[in-house]
Amino acid sequence: MAAKLQTYTTPSDGSNNRLTAENAEFYQRTLLERLHDSIFFMKYGKKTTIPRHAGATTSWRRLEMPAVTKTAITEGVTPDGIDLTINKVSATVQQFGTYTKLTDFIDLVGLDPLITEVSGLFGDHAGLTMDIIVRHILAAGTNGQFANNRASRATLVAGDVISAAEIQKARATMVKNNVKKIKLPNGKMGYLAFVHPDTVTQLFNLQEWKDQNTYVDTSNREEGIVGQLYGIYFMEATTAPTFADGGATSDLAGKSIIIIGADAFGIPDVAGSSKPEILVYTDGNTENPMALYSTVAWKSTFTAVRLQEAAILRLEVLDA
Repeated sequence: MAAKLQTYTTPSDGSNNRLTAENAEFYQRTLLERLHDSIFFMKYGKKTTIPRHAGATTSWRRLEMPAVTKTAITEGVTPDGIDLTINKVSATVQQFGTYTKLTDFIDLVGLDPLITEVSGLFGDHAGLTMDIIVRHILAAGTNGQFANNRASRATLVAGDVISAAEIQKARATMVKNNVKKIKLPNGKMGYLAFVHPDTVTQLFNLQEWKDQNTYVDTSNREEGIVGQLYGIYFMEATTAPTFADGGATSDLAGKSIIIIGADAFGIPDVAGSSKPEILVYTDGNTENPMALYSTVAWKSTFTAVRLQEAAILRLEVLDA
C-alpha cells in the first residue's frame, strides 16, 4: 500500500493522515521525550562484515572437539589417527526499513521542525525494529527449559514460576554444555539473561536473590543489569519475549528468559550497512515535480544467526 501523506489540513477524500496536534492554537513548544524501548539484544552479537560486492551470505566455521583418546599407545606402534569435523553456519543478510511522506505545507506552518523530529524518531524506530528481529531469532533456539521440569510450554501449569532452583538448573545446563562466559558491562565475566520487568519483580521477592544482591558491589547493576544469581547476570529488557498460550488450554501467560554465553549468535552485515541509514529527501523529482512533500526513511541491511545452540538457553516460566 502506498504511504499516506502526513498533512496539516484534512484531505477531502480522507486518504491522508492529518497531524491534528500541529494545528493547536497554543501548546508547549517542546515536544515530549519519546518513550521507547531501549536496545538490548543487538549489543551482544558477534559482528562480522561482508565486503561490498561479495554476495549476501556469510559463514562461520566451527571445528568440533573430537572424542577423548583413552587408549594408551603401544610401544613402537603408531596408533590410528582421528577424523576431524568442521561444521558451518551460514546467514544471508536482508534489507529492512520504512518511510513516511510529509507535505511541504506542514513543514512550513506546523509548530515543530517535523523533518528533524521524524528523523530522530526513525533512528529509534530502526534500532527497536532490529533489536526485536534479533530477539525473535534467539527465541527460536532449540535449547529450552520449562519451569518445574515440564516438557514443553503446553505442559506448564499454574504455579510454574521463576525460582532459584530454575536458575540453578539453567546455570548447570550452560556449564555442562561448556559454554564460555560473556564479558558484561561491568567488565566481569558471566552468563547474561534478558528478563522481562514482570519477571524481575518476581526475582526481587526471592530470598535467594535478596541474599546475593543486598549490600553488595553495585557494579553488578550497570547498563540495565539488575543483579546476579549463581553467576547469571540479569538484564532487565522491556522487549524480552512474552507468551499467552501456555498450558494445556493455551491460555496461560508467561515469559521467556533468554540466557546467553560468549559467541552465542552473530550479526553480519554488508560493509557496515547494519547501522541504520536515515534518508531525507526534500527536493522534487519526476514523481513530485512541485516538491509538495518530503520523505524521511530508514533502512538497514543485516541479519542475525544462532552460532551455538548450546550457548542460548530459553527458560520459560508462567506469570503466576
